[in-house]
Amino acid sequence: MGVTEALRALARQEAEAIAQDISGVRAVVIATGDGFDIASAGRGAVDPQRIAALASSMSAIGAVVSAEAGLGRSTSVTVGTDDGFAVVHAATHRGMDLVINVIAGPDALLGQVNYRTAAAARSLSSA
Repeated sequence: MGVTEALRALARQEAEAIAQDISGVRAVVIATGDGFDIASAGRGAVDPQRIAALASSMSAIGAVVSAEAGLGRSTSVTVGTDDGFAVVHAATHRGMDLVINVIAGPDALLGQVNYRTAAAARSLSSA
């Protein structure tokens, strides 16, 4: 099953909502599990295709680490940096693996980003 226009529209809506709703968010990229950009939004100058590919790899690494540690299915990975953080959250839409990547500056609240990104994952998964 490929990426449908309905999925692209929903992903675009979720990406834009996260970027608008949360102060400090620089970019949101929603991609397929194998790293292809579906939708993006934001204020920063990022390349959605590159972010999609990297977020897919980060999600895969999180899945391997959680499996090796006996922690169950991985749902998200967070990378902290000197100038903010990135959150990669897993979702599944009609059997298709997706990743939601949110890049935020130091003024964003990690808990708020995690909460809103998890809500977007549920929205994408239930559609």
